[in-house]
Amino acid sequence: MGVPASGKTTLAKALLDRFVCVYLDNNFIADAFFSETRTDPQYIKLRLRLYDVLYRIAEENLQVGNTVLLDVPHVTHVRDAQWCSFIQSLADRSGARLIVVRCRCSEESLKERLEARGEPRDDWKLSNWREFMRREPLDVPIPFEHLDVDTDYAPADAAALACSYIRTRLGTR
Repeated sequence: MGVPASGKTTLAKALLDRFVCVYLDNNFIADAFFSETRTDPQYIKLRLRLYDVLYRIAEENLQVGNTVLLDVPHVTHVRDAQWCSFIQSLADRSGARLIVVRCRCSEESLKERLEARGEPRDDWKLSNWREFMRREPLDVPIPFEHLDVDTDYAPADAAALACSYIRTRLGTR
């Protein structure tokens, strides 16, 4: 998890080199309908339903024994106690272990990354920077055991740290 452009996808792809798992990115679903915006009223109206689809796909995979890697911000979700109960329950029902890794970087790096990727869906974030930072703070409290990975450092270092943490949480080496 982490705010948009915090390094989630870079880290996830590095982890995919080390773990066999189903990779699910919320953008795969959202971009099919709203590739250029995340502020359109229609997107806002459907946003939670799009996440419901993602969770359903994740749960179906977990129930057949697949490991799932979710590449999703969850910055607003994790502040909702009801959602936290839901996501923990989803893992429990599937006999899975919920392992949370948050990608973090400096505000300066975040802004540079958003500008560099040049995605139309980031226009609002850049034009309304203070509001975006208020809505999706870099240091949102996480009520789960988790690892914070500083993605301002080399991606290989972030991946090694996350991989070690995941293996420890899984009880493997």
